[in-house]
Amino acid sequence: MPGLRPWQLNAALNPPRLSAVPNSNNPQSDTSAQRYAASLHLVRSLQALSYRVLDWALDRFGRISWKNLDRISGILYQLFYQTIEYRRSLVEKHLAQAFPEKNPTARKAIEKDFYQLFADWMMEVSFMYAQDWEAVRERFEIKNLSLFHEAHARGQSVIVAMGHQFNWEWGGWIVRKDTAAPILCVYLPLKDVVFDTLFLRMRGRYGSHMLAQGQMGLRLARMRTTTHTLILMADQSPSDLERAVWLPFLNRLTAWHGGLSRAAHLGNYRVLFVEIRRLERHQYAAYPVLLSDEPRALSAEALTRLYVEHLEASLRRDPANWLWTHNRWKHSPQM
Repeated sequence: MPGLRPWQLNAALNPPRLSAVPNSNNPQSDTSAQRYAASLHLVRSLQALSYRVLDWALDRFGRISWKNLDRISGILYQLFYQTIEYRRSLVEKHLAQAFPEKNPTARKAIEKDFYQLFADWMMEVSFMYAQDWEAVRERFEIKNLSLFHEAHARGQSVIVAMGHQFNWEWGGWIVRKDTAAPILCVYLPLKDVVFDTLFLRMRGRYGSHMLAQGQMGLRLARMRTTTHTLILMADQSPSDLERAVWLPFLNRLTAWHGGLSRAAHLGNYRVLFVEIRRLERHQYAAYPVLLSDEPRALSAEALTRLYVEHLEASLRRDPANWLWTHNRWKHSPQM
């Protein structure tokens, strides 16, 4: 049964009773249509209920103390790592491939550290959902903001090429508040419409424009004359392998989305890699590094390689600080 996309959820929150168009020539078809309408109404009602429950829960969780959030995080760590072992075999496989020089004990420590960060991320998302940007800003700082201001002052738009380093969700808010230009965030829609809508609401709360991956090209063409910042989670696995850029990454030949280079060439952006470093628990700093001010002078492979090299160097400095549960190499051959 089809679910609702985010822009349809408002109707789902108060779903009307759907009626099927009668077909007097085919009573059986008419009955099937009525059943479909009733089923669709039920799906929408359940989605609306789920949205309300999750909205309430995230708001309440986000308002409790960090001490209690950490207790809940500890329970989630036990649940995901030890009880249900959420994607644990995949994480073990990824770490063995990425860090063969480390012994099993060292990799196990990275694995546990990652799952604790993953649990902390859930609590940090709840905090973000319930609080305002000033509360988040106390725990997340962007260094070298001049890299943004210089480009915007001369009318050059900026690409922020990030990876899924904790806590990437907080970073989108802070760059929106600490820079003057409009923010465009490209995202991969979640399969679950309720979670997708919750995250879109949270991410766009301070005016960032959220673009599904397929909408990026048209929107950027319209924004050519408007100085802006484009945020890309450039470590996503591409769906179009024929247009992908293939480069080594953590000991595997890896497919990279071509959107980074295509966008950079389209608008001749200043391209920044932004590394997120954890300073202490629930405390982060983002470090922008200039990749290119003239991306049109670089091939798609050369520009993507710069991003990949910076991301790999960052992960070697702090191996746990990446979303290892993502099946990043599902299309990649062994090297």
